[in-house]
Amino acid sequence: MTPRLQRYSVFRFLVALAILGSAIGLVAQGDWDLGPRSASFLRLVAVQLLVLVVTTLWARFRPVNPTYIYVQLAVDVVGASLLSAWTGGSSSLLTFLYFPTIAAGAYLLGRTAALTAAGMSAAALVVVAFTVGPGDDVAPELAYWETGFRLLSFFLVAILTGQLAESLEEAGQALRAQRVASETVIERVRAGVMTADADDTVVGVNPSGRLLVGDVVGKRLAEVFTGAIHHRAWEEARPDGRHWVCSQAGLPDGGRVVVLEDVTELWEMRERAQRDERFVAVGKLSASLAHEIRNPLAALSGTLQLLREERRSREIDVALGEAERLNRLVEEFLQAARAPTLRRERAEVGELARSSAEAFRVDPRFHGAVSLELDLLPVVALVDVDRVRQVVWNLLLNAAQAMPEGGPILLRVAPSPAGGVALDVEDRGVGIPEPDRTKIFDPFYTRRSGGTGLGLALVEQVVRGHGGTVDVWAREGGGTTFRVWLPSGEV
Repeated sequence: MTPRLQRYSVFRFLVALAILGSAIGLVAQGDWDLGPRSASFLRLVAVQLLVLVVTTLWARFRPVNPTYIYVQLAVDVVGASLLSAWTGGSSSLLTFLYFPTIAAGAYLLGRTAALTAAGMSAAALVVVAFTVGPGDDVAPELAYWETGFRLLSFFLVAILTGQLAESLEEAGQALRAQRVASETVIERVRAGVMTADADDTVVGVNPSGRLLVGDVVGKRLAEVFTGAIHHRAWEEARPDGRHWVCSQAGLPDGGRVVVLEDVTELWEMRERAQRDERFVAVGKLSASLAHEIRNPLAALSGTLQLLREERRSREIDVALGEAERLNRLVEEFLQAARAPTLRRERAEVGELARSSAEAFRVDPRFHGAVSLELDLLPVVALVDVDRVRQVVWNLLLNAAQAMPEGGPILLRVAPSPAGGVALDVEDRGVGIPEPDRTKIFDPFYTRRSGGTGLGLALVEQVVRGHGGTVDVWAREGGGTTFRVWLPSGEV
């Protein structure tokens, strides 16, 4: 049963019940003698109630089609005619029951059904008028005029209610289409859309929003967001490293709608642009200082070499070591200043990592304190061999420096599930605090005394030049894992 038919069935039942109750009330007050005619009327109303119950149950448990509704309208016209015939014929007050039937036709099926119901009502009223006739206290001429006006009013009501029903249906269709269009836009928009009631409890989230925040319906907004949710707009830095831009607007019912968009990629682009600006600054500084430093440094190193050949001493060795360290520092500045020019060739990345690891094993700074664990699978890619070795060396050096007391370093090379090659360097060092993880690839940023802050910056620069990415997972006090992903290229 449709909702409209259900409402009409309730209305019919209430009208019949009201007529029966009124008749019983008149009999109880003595205003109407309980004679054969009144008893027949009460039985007729009771039969009407029974018919209403039967038809309602039929409509509830059986499929309803337009034919059933037309039959229902015909049954109501017959019922109104019988009640009118029992209570004064065409002049009966109960002839008003035709009008709800006509209006019901428009409400249920539109203008055609309303005109059909009006035609059936007109025919039934004519039959009642000629069969029963007007009451004894009504002049025949007046009764005919009254019947004619009622017949005309049937069709006027049918036309008006039919027009109203069609207008309402068109407005409803337009509203439904607008609602569907709005819901479609909200469902498909890439931004997350979240609605909350006046108590700041989330009542709805679109699919994009669920991908960002999960199933948060029933939670408070303060449990979902960490930012200033009472501002019109704010930024969210999530614990997982994602970045959102959020905005909100009030709703008429006191609630609000919150729109959130994941801008992590834009944020990362901004960070890379800022790093590039720093590299440019490094380049300018390096270009102006390189010649000024390297020429006297070369002369100083040569003099120290001659002195050591004449007389070896610990002081001269220390001075040479510091001169070499200063030369490496200048070289790092120069490398950071130059955009990496890649000479790609087909190479087995696992073997490149192995050769870098073997060179690292013999570094006297970490010999005996740091151990290497290798898990290297053969993966071929188009890479710059020297640059990849430099990446591996810098990551191993960073891992060793993160373990002042020594420990194992795991170097792993394997095919990536996304294609290309994945290179992992994992240590068990001091870890990286959460606030520092977004800064470790910035030039000159270092947490180590005596460091230049260029090692990881060079790693990120070289990997990005290959079209790859560098990710880091760190637990403060529990070690760090760097993962380099390099595309395989056309091999």
